Amino acid sequence: METRTARQWSVFYAYTAWSVVLILALFPLGVLLAFSTSVPALLAEAPAATGVLLVQVVLGAWSGHRALTLWSAAALPEARDRWDLPQVGRIPMDLSLLATAVPSAVIVLLQLLDRSPAPVLAASLTLLAAAALVRWRWQIGAAVSVATTVIAMAFGLSAPVAFPTGAFLLAVVLTVRISLWLAAMVRELDDAREAQARLAVAEERLRFARDLHDVTGRDLSVIAVKSELVAQLAERGDPRAAEHGREAAQIARTSLAEIRSLVRGYREADLATELQGTASLLRSAHAEVTVEGAADDVPARHRGTAAWMLREGGTNILRHADPSAVTITLSPQGIRLVNDGAPGDGPVPEGSGLTGMRERLEGEAVLEVRRGGGSFVLDVRFAAPGGLR
Repeated sequence: METRTARQWSVFYAYTAWSVVLILALFPLGVLLAFSTSVPALLAEAPAATGVLLVQVVLGAWSGHRALTLWSAAALPEARDRWDLPQVGRIPMDLSLLATAVPSAVIVLLQLLDRSPAPVLAASLTLLAAAALVRWRWQIGAAVSVATTVIAMAFGLSAPVAFPTGAFLLAVVLTVRISLWLAAMVRELDDAREAQARLAVAEERLRFARDLHDVTGRDLSVIAVKSELVAQLAERGDPRAAEHGREAAQIARTSLAEIRSLVRGYREADLATELQGTASLLRSAHAEVTVEGAADDVPARHRGTAAWMLREGGTNILRHADPSAVTITLSPQGIRLVNDGAPGDGPVPEGSGLTGMRERLEGEAVLEVRRGGGSFVLDVRFAAPGGLR
C-alpha cells in the first residue's frame, strides 16, 4: 500500500473525512425536522428507541470515517469520466457498515412492539441508507433517494414529510460524492507531483551518469594510450618511458580530483581547459591536431555546452576511428570536429555517445554528423537568441 505523505493531500483528506462525518452525524436531525419533532421530545416519548438512534448516529459517523480511510488507501479506478477526470470509484465495504445496521434492526423490533415512534424509525433507516449509498455511484444513490420517497408515500407517509426525507438523503449522497470527486482529483494531482519528483531524480541521476562518463571516458582513454606507449618504450629501453609513466599517473590523479569535485556538484566545464585536454588526448594517439579559433570566440552562454561536446567528441574520435589528422573549429556559431580514419560512407549509426549528445543539446543547439571519403564531421550549431539556427 502506498503511503501518502504530501501536506496538500493530508489537509484535504482531513477536511473531506471530517466533512463526511459531520454530514452523517447531522443527517438524522434533518429527518426529524421533516417530522416536526426533536431529540428531547423523542427522549421523553421513547427513551429506549431514541437512545438506540443516538448510538446509531455515532456508529454511522464512524462508518463514514472508516469508509474514507479505506478509500484513501485504495487505488483510483483507471477509467476516466467524459471530461477525462478521475472517477471516485466504489468505496470498499467493511464491518463498520454492519455495525451501523444493528441499531436499525433493534429499532425495527421496537417498532413492532409499538415502542418506537415513526420519526425514529425513518431517521434510523435513512441514516443506514446514507451510510451505504455513499459507498456506491451517485446515480445509485439518487435512484434510491427517489425510491425512498415513493415507498414512504406508499406506506402512508404524508408528502410534506416524505419529500424532505428523500431530499435530505439525496443531498447527503450528492454532497459526499462531490467531496470524494474533488478529493480524487487532489489524490491524482498529488500522485502526479510525486511521479514528477521521482522523474526529476531519475533525470538527475542520468545526467550525473553522463557527466561521470564524460569525465572518466576521456581520462581513461588517455591513460590507456599512455600505458601502451610506456610499455613500448620500456621494451626498447627508452628512458622516456619513465616520463610518460609519470604523466599517466598525473592524469589519473587529476581524473580522481575531477570525479570528487563532480560528486560534490562543484565542477563546471571550462572550454579552454577542455580544448587543451582534448587536443592533448588526440596528440597522444599520434594524431595531428589543428585548432581553428579559440575558446573566447564561443559566446559565454554556450561555452559550457561547447566544452561538454568537445570532450565527448574527442573521446568518440579516439574510440571509433584511427585518426591521423583532426581539425577543431570554434566560432560564435558553433564547434566542429573533423577527423580522418573513418572508413565508409552513408548514414552514421548512432550509439549511446551521439544519443547522449543530442539529449544534452536539446533546446540549446543542433547536432549534425556525416561521414564520407574517409572523414567524419561532427558539427554543433548553437541556438540563436530567437531560436535554433
